[in-house]
Amino acid sequence: MALTVAEFINRLKDISVYTGVPYGRVHMIFEEETAYGLKVAESMSGYLALSDSFKAFYLETIERLNTECRPKVKTPLSEQYPLFVARLNNNVQSLVGAERLALHGYPLQAYTIHRNTFDNAVLTAASLQKLTDFYAIEGIDPSQPLDPKALKQQRKKTEWAVLDVMLGKSSGLSTDTIVEMQKLGDTYDLEVHGSRLSLAGATGWLSGTEPLSIVPVFREREFALHMNRYVEVAWMVHRLVPAIQPPEAPLVGDWPEKWAILDNSFEVLLTSLTEECGKKFGVAVVEFVKSKLPFNAESVFPL
Repeated sequence: MALTVAEFINRLKDISVYTGVPYGRVHMIFEEETAYGLKVAESMSGYLALSDSFKAFYLETIERLNTECRPKVKTPLSEQYPLFVARLNNNVQSLVGAERLALHGYPLQAYTIHRNTFDNAVLTAASLQKLTDFYAIEGIDPSQPLDPKALKQQRKKTEWAVLDVMLGKSSGLSTDTIVEMQKLGDTYDLEVHGSRLSLAGATGWLSGTEPLSIVPVFREREFALHMNRYVEVAWMVHRLVPAIQPPEAPLVGDWPEKWAILDNSFEVLLTSLTEECGKKFGVAVVEFVKSKLPFNAESVFPL
């Protein structure tokens, strides 16, 4: 006999009562998620200030683009422009979504999202510098009918070629920076492919010395993995933002100064990871971003 929607829900509710509250045990997760966020706020105030300022600046940019720039645009922009804006916005949304995960107690799950956002930002930067274009990075040839198999092959071919120029032996980056960026990529892969960083957190359980953590537990080292990569990728995305400006209608007023303050703040934080914490990847990221995303507040859409 088929269940009604109400019967379906009530049956599940009946088996999930705890201390008289439907789904009561689940509330323990929510409570610990809230407590986790408070601990982050207590110990990571600099990071949170930078992150919130970045998000606020992006929202202001979109608002001013729509109200100040678009009315001034008389010359149609190329078909590459909406492709760029869509990718830029997706990158920002991915950063925001990952951060919400991290602030609720799931920093390593957030960390996996940063891998995709990093790669997207690299490909977008390469397209803006005409090393490729927004069709090629999707494997699309506009003059040919879509072939899913060929599309996938071309997409991977383009990606590997771009990564070599942006991060590999053909990049012109210092050897130390290439090595450090590769280490960061390898660490990404440990979590993306097999959740090995997450499983390392269960070492105590596996050895019989600690209980298994089910609800979120704040561990500064785990959150730092998210935080450091968030700052890196957010800086990359911030460097892409000026390209949203139409060539004949750039943003004026205090917008360039705000962009520059944020740009410097990202650099300061990453540099401090090396100078104050001994993390070599900090200055490596600085060299990479300044070399391979050479955009500034005066940059406009180039395609």
